[in-house]
Amino acid sequence: MVDTRFPVSLHIMTGLANHHPDLVNSEQLAKSIQTNPSFIRKIVVSLSAAGLVESVRGKTGGIRLAKKAKDITLDQIYRAVTDTTLLALPKKTPNKTCAIACGIGNVLCQLTREVEDNALKQLSKKTLQDVLNQVMA
Repeated sequence: MVDTRFPVSLHIMTGLANHHPDLVNSEQLAKSIQTNPSFIRKIVVSLSAAGLVESVRGKTGGIRLAKKAKDITLDQIYRAVTDTTLLALPKKTPNKTCAIACGIGNVLCQLTREVEDNALKQLSKKTLQDVLNQVMA
């Protein structure tokens, strides 16, 4: 199954950046993303825990950025909502009689770390403001 939390989070954050400093509610965001407001609220919990957004409760409440868009990098958003690696690793116990099966796990773990490190390095070079500017161009 493909993990959509980062792209949905980026959509949420870009929407909030576009309306900053106004509050936006989860129903408005869900309509834009075409998903369920409860899924939006679940992601907002992670973004809030990371200090990227703040929530105001109540009938007139909503969500807004906790920082300026230029001060939020994409790797911060990714780390806030993702708890898995970019590449899936096999979970089966290797066949102990096969040299490849016994050694491939270490190679895949190292490769996964390198790919993730490179991806996060690239994401750290872009800010939410960069994304908003591209979207609005």
